[in-house]
Amino acid sequence: MSLENSLSPLTTPAFPVAMRASEWDRDGFWTFADAAKEATEALAAQKMKALENMPVEALREFCTQYRFFTIEYISDLALLLAKLPFGGLRSLLSQILSEELGEGDASRAHPAIYDRFLASIGVPRERLEVGLPENRRILGALTKELWERDAAFGVGLRGMGGECLCQTYLSVMFDHLRLHPYMVENADRIDWEFWTIHTGEEDIVHGELTRAAIDRYIQNEPGALPDLAQGYERSITAWNRFWQNIFDACAPQRSVVS
Repeated sequence: MSLENSLSPLTTPAFPVAMRASEWDRDGFWTFADAAKEATEALAAQKMKALENMPVEALREFCTQYRFFTIEYISDLALLLAKLPFGGLRSLLSQILSEELGEGDASRAHPAIYDRFLASIGVPRERLEVGLPENRRILGALTKELWERDAAFGVGLRGMGGECLCQTYLSVMFDHLRLHPYMVENADRIDWEFWTIHTGEEDIVHGELTRAAIDRYIQNEPGALPDLAQGYERSITAWNRFWQNIFDACAPQRSVVS
């Protein structure tokens, strides 16, 4: 599958992943990764604009569905760590995992912080476990692939795909989410902590550190490039499908904001 097919319907850089191992080099990989990130950001901006006018109940449901990514990302990151050799990338991702889990304080785990955001916008607790079946399937398939494939594929799938692409999507989501009339009117009582963490300087630094650590990993393991690129493209495809399913469920058509 090509990057162009993964990110349609937008026009995207045509950089094929289906290359022979001998054709990959470090510069070519980062050209691919940068083009993918740029195209993903454009696609996210196109889609997330709908958040500004979404009915309040649909907005609550939309935000609730993202919750399942945060939970599965943590479990998958732990699995990836078990596969990686000792080194800088393993140490960095273990630090990120610790932060995601609250560094020993369960109340500070990022899913718990996100749940407090959901509660503050009126999502009832009983809705928190109701995920879209198709997205549950997508997340389960990623975990299965992570388990079955080698570490390099996992680095692309959940190292780059989870950490770097996640920050891209969340930043765009937050830009539009906070413009919704309900969010503006209730800004003082909404718990914004999750967004402060994941759309601020801290998460930008995480992305930069992750990229640098993966670059060193590539330098040490140049033969890993094809699998790493394949894992990254798989993440792009799954991530875009995940969001499209949420939009299909929550924003099939515009209606008046309540």
